[in-house]
Amino acid sequence: MAVPWLQIVQLVPSIVDVSRELLKRTKQMPPPEVAPVPNDSDELIRRVLRLEENERRQAELVNEMAQQLANLTRAATALHRQSLWLGGTAVVAIVVAVIAIGMAASQ
Repeated sequence: MAVPWLQIVQLVPSIVDVSRELLKRTKQMPPPEVAPVPNDSDELIRRVLRLEENERRQAELVNEMAQQLANLTRAATALHRQSLWLGGTAVVAIVVAVIAIGMAASQ
């Protein structure tokens, strides 16, 4: 499985921008003791709906992160397998070369 490095590199700036925006939003939130208590049920409903929307977005983010982690894990596993094959091939090539050198030296 090939690692889509081009896609990863292209997405890095947007990932950084989104993470900065999320960090800025969380810093702007008033602490719980300073947050105004809603006067009516409509305001309370709006706040609950915003919280639910935020929770949904966070769940989507966690899901995307889990999918990306799974993709990276598969890619790392494939790379490990390929490196083992490459190492084995290199060992066989070295053995064949040593045998060839030994046969050439004995003649």
